[in-house]
Amino acid sequence: MKSIINTIDGTNPKREELKELLEELRRLKDTDIRDVDPDELVDISEVRIKTDLSTVERLIDYLKQVKNPYCYKIGGTIVKVSFLGEVSLNECLEDALFGGGSSCI
Repeated sequence: MKSIINTIDGTNPKREELKELLEELRRLKDTDIRDVDPDELVDISEVRIKTDLSTVERLIDYLKQVKNPYCYKIGGTIVKVSFLGEVSLNECLEDALFGGGSSCI
């Protein structure tokens, strides 16, 4: 399956692309780190946030760099991120992409 993360246009994303992106992020959230090839993970220390971009452009650029915001490396250590609480990462991303409320701030 081709990743929408690599094909989405951060400067002018279509609503359907954003919905597809959220679906892909839901699948990535379920990544089992026992099944991950460490050589395929991005080292987050090499990711650069481009602060001159709009919020949506910055978010999409970050996702393109990190590939999976739930599973990456820091140095040689594999990190799996999960959230407990009232607001999930997907809900925060949806708010940022679709201009929802500010429940993530």
